[in-house]
Amino acid sequence: MATIHVIQGPDKGRTFDLPAAEAVLGRQNGDLQLNDPTISRQHARLTPSNGLWMIEDLGAANGTYLNGVRLRRPQRLSQGDQVRVGATLLVFGGPGPQAAEGLDIDDDGRLVDSAIMASIPSNEDSIIVPTPEAGAAAIGNLRQLYHIISTISTIFNIDLLLNRVLDHVFELLRPDRAYVLMVDENGQMTPKAVRYAAGEADQRVPISRTIVDHVIAQQVGVLCSNAMSDRRFTSGQSVHEFGIRSVLCVPIMGRDRILGVLHVDSSVSNTTYSTEQLRLLTAIGYQTGLAVENVQLYESALNSARLAAVGETVASLSHHIKNILQALIAGADVVGMAMEKNQPGKVQEAWPLVTRNLERLNREILNMLAFSKPRQPLLEYINLDGVIADVLELITPQADERGVAILKDLSEMPPIPVDPDGLHQALLNLLTNALDAVPPQTGAITVAARFDVLGQEAVLTISDNGRGIDATTRAHLFEPFFSTKGQRGTGLGLAVAQKVIREHDGLIHVASQVGHGTTFTIRLPANPKRPMTSDQTHGPAEG
Repeated sequence: MATIHVIQGPDKGRTFDLPAAEAVLGRQNGDLQLNDPTISRQHARLTPSNGLWMIEDLGAANGTYLNGVRLRRPQRLSQGDQVRVGATLLVFGGPGPQAAEGLDIDDDGRLVDSAIMASIPSNEDSIIVPTPEAGAAAIGNLRQLYHIISTISTIFNIDLLLNRVLDHVFELLRPDRAYVLMVDENGQMTPKAVRYAAGEADQRVPISRTIVDHVIAQQVGVLCSNAMSDRRFTSGQSVHEFGIRSVLCVPIMGRDRILGVLHVDSSVSNTTYSTEQLRLLTAIGYQTGLAVENVQLYESALNSARLAAVGETVASLSHHIKNILQALIAGADVVGMAMEKNQPGKVQEAWPLVTRNLERLNREILNMLAFSKPRQPLLEYINLDGVIADVLELITPQADERGVAILKDLSEMPPIPVDPDGLHQALLNLLTNALDAVPPQTGAITVAARFDVLGQEAVLTISDNGRGIDATTRAHLFEPFFSTKGQRGTGLGLAVAQKVIREHDGLIHVASQVGHGTTFTIRLPANPKRPMTSDQTHGPAEG
């Protein structure tokens, strides 16, 4: 049974078994329903055809992409193909775990009686070396090996990597079946990728435990045939009746340990494998092991980086948030005492301290959330005047309290696609920074917005008459946790603002001169590359 596995998007981790008939993939469809607002209700159709699967885009506004190329007509799906719809990335699989049930590990040798005909060591020397005897075949194998290495070295998902390897193996060796068995955390061999030639998927063919154990123990690739010593041959039946098989089994070697085995087999009536093909598959197994370990190291580095970022975030923010909470508690204590003594004047004096620190705490928490995880902007066509007005309404009371003037210079602009919540947070961070930078009583902040017709983008500027920023500080301005405010700042405000603008495919730039103020310029494209929701892009309605 074919499968669709979600590796990115709101449904990450889900696996769909494709039905025997055609299936429609979409946001509101019973076949393959995804919880992704950026795809259409009926986005793409998957159709079985002579044992293969075809994919067809149904006119979705955001399009359907197969291995990075937009579909213009129906295309055949191959094992491991990547399909992108909206913000969701899918991987097409042939037989999944259900098909792996067709793998019988013959532990006691009753089903498979095989003889090892040749073996090749699996190590850094397992390279295809052209010899006078091998000639052009070895040179061709060397080219194929280099091609496989260049392909798998750019893949950072182990399941996809193993399926890509089987793609190449099937193309090179034309087996009836190919399997990748990997050693799991319990030391057991687990099928991770399975591939069948047409018409072979329903046949249950055992794998010799003796062969697998020999490959793992000796760290060699082996060429086997169960025709040599098969007891059934004594009665004289032909290999066509019993499907006697030629087998290649090679280790998937890491740098210092066995990670699994790569096993291919074919009926000897179709193919009898050679030592040269064993040499090629052994080299493929060795390079696959190195690639798998590289992916594991990459994933480990990512996890370590995430943990380091979490630790740095906690260390940088804990003291700052503690200060906010202390101020909040102090304000609440004053309000409580004033209420007990029935002193409404004191309540009115202390209450702004409470609300101001609540706003600071809320802003820091929102910044932490925005910075700590990837986020797909939910784009809507809106007029930016509304978002700017909402931000100014929040910042004006603080500006009035410090005697800072806020000036507006807003030109008439057409609606453009933005994420209102994300842009609101970015602008609030920039205005809060500007308010901290200007002097009380004489400070001024100007917020301007216009539409660049030639560039097809909205241009927003936030300028202040503060102390300015020197060149050294400007070089680090958008780095997370970098702050010039000491204990009053977390260093996340500008990092989050930049992250939000980049999520819109926009740009943010700072110009400043010491003693002459600072200007932040934001450019937001009217036609972003990011996919929009089907409602906003007029995707196909549910029919």
